[in-house]
Amino acid sequence: MKWIIRTLWLFGLIAASLGLQKQAPEVLGKVCAFGDFNADRNTDILVFRNGTLTVNYQETKLLDLEGPKFTAATSFVIGDTTLNEDDVECSVGDFNGDSRLDVLVSIRNSNAEYNHTLWTSEEFRDTEVFRPFFVAMLVQHAMAIDVSDDGWTDILGFYPNGTLFCTKVGDKGTIRPAVDYCEHEFAHFQEPTNVYPGMPHLFVDLNNDLFAEIVFLTKGSDGSLVFNVWQKTKLNWSFREWIPKITPSFHQYVAAPVVMDYDSDGQMDILVPVCKEAACTHITQMTVWSKDRQWMNVACEMQDFSVKKDPYSMVVFRVGDFSMDSYPDMLAIVQSPQSNSMPTAKVIENSDCKNCEKNGTRKFELKKMEFIQPKNLSIGLAKMGTFFDLLEDGSLDLLVEYEFAGQTRFGFIYCPDKGDTTFLKVQVFTGVCSDRCNPKSDEIGSSISMAGACASFSMTDGWGGSTQSIACQVPASSNRALYLPFLLYGLGRSPNFVDELTIAIPKYADRKDDWKHSLKQIVPNSRIIVLPPSEQSGHWISRLYVTPSSLIAQSLIVITSVCAMLLMVVVFLHYREKKEDRYERQQQSHRFHFDAM
Repeated sequence: MKWIIRTLWLFGLIAASLGLQKQAPEVLGKVCAFGDFNADRNTDILVFRNGTLTVNYQETKLLDLEGPKFTAATSFVIGDTTLNEDDVECSVGDFNGDSRLDVLVSIRNSNAEYNHTLWTSEEFRDTEVFRPFFVAMLVQHAMAIDVSDDGWTDILGFYPNGTLFCTKVGDKGTIRPAVDYCEHEFAHFQEPTNVYPGMPHLFVDLNNDLFAEIVFLTKGSDGSLVFNVWQKTKLNWSFREWIPKITPSFHQYVAAPVVMDYDSDGQMDILVPVCKEAACTHITQMTVWSKDRQWMNVACEMQDFSVKKDPYSMVVFRVGDFSMDSYPDMLAIVQSPQSNSMPTAKVIENSDCKNCEKNGTRKFELKKMEFIQPKNLSIGLAKMGTFFDLLEDGSLDLLVEYEFAGQTRFGFIYCPDKGDTTFLKVQVFTGVCSDRCNPKSDEIGSSISMAGACASFSMTDGWGGSTQSIACQVPASSNRALYLPFLLYGLGRSPNFVDELTIAIPKYADRKDDWKHSLKQIVPNSRIIVLPPSEQSGHWISRLYVTPSSLIAQSLIVITSVCAMLLMVVVFLHYREKKEDRYERQQQSHRFHFDAM
């Protein structure tokens, strides 16, 4: 009897471990952009390969034991097969107001200029097709944000001569003249401007009002990194001299800034990696700016590891709350100083610092843990790494782009085990959503993430303290910054409800309710879809989806195994009892009855 129980117990454990081991997919090509192209609330990936862009749909199901998979859907050719993948950049948005994701593509030429083409999505005979429209020749990949408060994505960048370029797109995909539009929205713009090479411009809240500002990153005559801040006002965008420039005497070499609330104090921070050399292969520390503290240095312990980046980009770190403790972490491709080492993806953890009185209470250090990698990824040459939510379950995994067998491809390192932590996932859609604005429909909203939408939350943790954080959705879209199209907050191991979530969109309005909205008492492990006011609906719409924890799946498998074990024990005991009863009846029938004599 004991061996049966032990066997069934081991079977339950094996079934539970095998059932939860997802197989991460592998896709050929270079990651170009993220977005929900088919409005199924899953993050799809736009992939470039051999002169062609292909939309890969992510297919996930709740508690699916087979794991995630990607299905290649629509493809369109943007160049010949000899087109260098390092010369191609993409960003997505609804440029023509039809509630479908369009793609802005830029191709770098021999003069280090970027030829921009807008590919608009249309439905033709039940098939999605993309039509090209030439935009402009710009100095680097343009920003894809809504400048004019109409819910349509606009294009904002700089000509090679340093003058500002901004334009709207017509409902048929045509590019409108930009001269009058630029002069009206950005009055008194100082031109020409020397754009800092490889630095993505930012669209993020700087003064804690949840209203995103535009930050152009330019290069001063002395080599300084200059932050040109433009704030939205009632009439247009106005220049604000808020952020001091980083001069060579302060820090000579810097990499591309990242934005996050790194110390979870409810204020957005701009973090600039400080480099040892011009190529920025070694990061020595981070210099951080926020509204109340100005610039200060924060430790970044990289253990003499060197970082890898794209050839024409200064982006070395990508942001995400990997540990789900409400303190965002960073991811980079690093290489050990040992001669035989290979580049690998490493998490730079945002950890507590006990002796950092002058530099705050946090520091960044290279996470020591090793990840179980797929076979090809483990022997390939890693080129780029970013965070990705594979199962849309609120637990970030690692997407790693690498070269193997002479081909660029990307795979995933599945990281489901974050302990008993909880999360809050927020996604703000654009207001232009045609018939999908109906909250009774299965399809809600445009499925197109609004760049610059910001949200902050506050809650009481399980130890009597408080937790708060702020983040902005897609604060940068160029130079393959690859921010995910949603906001993900780690709530740690606190089981408490989120006290309040405040959401705001970058749209100027006289009424506060038209651009800011609050939700109270939100259950943890929730995904919230938010629709701002629009022509179809004059009020805010939100829908909450509770995501079961991975522990629920484990519990279901273990409970099922235990029930099966108990059922088998009951069946076995019942069989033995029936066998003994039959034997006893046979003995009774053969017994000699002396009383009958």
